[in-house]
Amino acid sequence: MSLKKLFDNLEEYVLMVLFPIMVVVVFVATMVRYLTNFPLPWSSEVARYVMVWLAYIGASLGIKKNAHLGVEIVVSLLPDVLKKFFGYIRTAMIILFNVLVIYFTFQIIQNQIATEQLSPALRIPIYWAYLAIPAGAFLMIIRSIQVLFVPVEEE
Repeated sequence: MSLKKLFDNLEEYVLMVLFPIMVVVVFVATMVRYLTNFPLPWSSEVARYVMVWLAYIGASLGIKKNAHLGVEIVVSLLPDVLKKFFGYIRTAMIILFNVLVIYFTFQIIQNQIATEQLSPALRIPIYWAYLAIPAGAFLMIIRSIQVLFVPVEEE
């Protein structure tokens, strides 16, 4: 597999791994709780953190596929020149927002590293869960830049 193909489909590959993990963890936890009446204390935490990663990586995939909601009725009323202009404005706002998200999230993560904060059940550094936010925001920036230069594939 080429590096280009890997990067072009990065979100899909990550989501194809994470989603089944979450499904299996929730299924096993439900069955164990039902059969033994004892919950798996780590299961809800794993499912929650995997869901956070799914959401942020999925948001990047949404930008790549141009699947995010927009005010299409307003945009459709504009002349073609303005549609393109507001498309650039929208992309610039997405990039700026994600740059700010990365900046402020890294401040939170630095604090978590400094205080050595651990997750309650898994006892892993909590910043591993929070890293989903800048990772997803970074991918959204990359995909937004790609949208500027490469037309979105219609499925």
